[in-house]
Amino acid sequence: MEIIASLLVLTLAGLTVVAVVMTSASARLVEDAALDRLRLGARQLEGSPGAGIHSLNDAAALARTRSVAALGGHFRVLDDRGFTVGYGPKTPLDSPDLARLIELARVEREVAQAGGVLASDVVLVSRLQPPHGEPGFLIGRVTRDELLSELLPLVQAGAWVLLMAALVFVGFGSYLLRRRIAVPLRDLAAATARVATGDLDVRTEETGPAELAELAHSFNRMAAGLGGQRDALVRAHDSLSRTQRLATVGQLAAGVAHEVGNPVAAILGYTEVTLRDAELSDRSREMSERIHQEALRIRTLVRELLDLGRPKAAELVRIRPHRALEEVARRLTAQKLLDEIDLSVSVDRQLPEIEVDRSRFEQILTNLVENAAHALCGHEEPCIELRAAIAKKSMPERRRADRAGASYMHRRQPDAIAIEVIDNGPGIPAEDLPQVFDPFFTTKDPGEGTGLGLWNAHRMAELLGGSLEVTSRSGETCFRLIVPQADSASEDECSQGTDC
Repeated sequence: MEIIASLLVLTLAGLTVVAVVMTSASARLVEDAALDRLRLGARQLEGSPGAGIHSLNDAAALARTRSVAALGGHFRVLDDRGFTVGYGPKTPLDSPDLARLIELARVEREVAQAGGVLASDVVLVSRLQPPHGEPGFLIGRVTRDELLSELLPLVQAGAWVLLMAALVFVGFGSYLLRRRIAVPLRDLAAATARVATGDLDVRTEETGPAELAELAHSFNRMAAGLGGQRDALVRAHDSLSRTQRLATVGQLAAGVAHEVGNPVAAILGYTEVTLRDAELSDRSREMSERIHQEALRIRTLVRELLDLGRPKAAELVRIRPHRALEEVARRLTAQKLLDEIDLSVSVDRQLPEIEVDRSRFEQILTNLVENAAHALCGHEEPCIELRAAIAKKSMPERRRADRAGASYMHRRQPDAIAIEVIDNGPGIPAEDLPQVFDPFFTTKDPGEGTGLGLWNAHRMAELLGGSLEVTSRSGETCFRLIVPQADSASEDECSQGTDC
């Protein structure tokens, strides 16, 4: 609205200037036309053939009998002394300006005066020299009121033309300003406000004049850059959070190992001695066995915590995905936990080798399968499927050194393999998905889980140079382990320019 108001003010200012110029030009034309009419009337009175003008009295009589329209103005005759010639007493000059014009006419024969922009009457003074009698002067005049009456229609017509032009200019100009400037600026302001609230995915259309389009392009690049920085900060924060949790677990493990390890060892020793007593009652033996089992669980937990706090170095080996998955499935099928669960393997045997730490890789898969088996307890027709496939290629289609338009994707090897563990259980609630890999988070009943299994699997996946993801909905939960593919190109091939 401010832009449109400014345009209206500028338009009015321009119209005012144009109106002044047009009025001045029209007034000048009216005055020139009046002066031309006076000259024609003077020529008629000065002695046209058949007019019968022999003296100043004849000229005065003719001026009185002719109409103003015929002569183009009001005419009168003065004698050489400046007195009016005609019927009645002679009257002297009524204006000092007229006396000055008469003196000029004595020399130049004809003198005209116009006030300019209709400031005064238009006057024409011509020297008369009739055949008989003394010379005199012919005075022609068009009054200011008559000039204004002639100018008024011209001014009205010009005003209508200017008004229509102004309406068209303001209307069309407002439309263009709104479409080309106001709307892009409004969209850019709205996008800026959304960025200020934290929405860095907003983009604005790069429309309008070149400057506004460039501004919108710069805004989109800024928003994209801020989004990338935010994502990097989120990843860094998550990594720092995991590191802090790991440090906390390490400190906890050290404290637990010191404070709990020795008492647990003593409890295990005492229960073993108690169980060797042949005179122990059945009830006491049952309770001792339970104590022994719970103490073993405590010792296992302490060792697991110690392992998490002091991870050993990875020992990478090259293995075929189908062999690794079949070995894990064969070992797990023998467990009682999977007696009523259909565990299947669906792997392409032609998949390239992966390079992982075998023990950690198998531990991750074992953890995922056991976790899925616990989720399937009491479920009808439970099944778990192990899959392996080539992960989405993350390598660029071309490198900077490649010639323009070149692509070597058909010669490049996939850089990762995806291992999936899929079950047909009830799924993980959407509100729990972001916390699945947090330490000590579990949805199991108390006493059935520590909440460290998935966190440990996620941590080991990162130690292998890969990642662990999860997607879940009712009837299907998929844990996706991404592991790097083994490098199949030799150093000789790379040195010879092979795209590896």
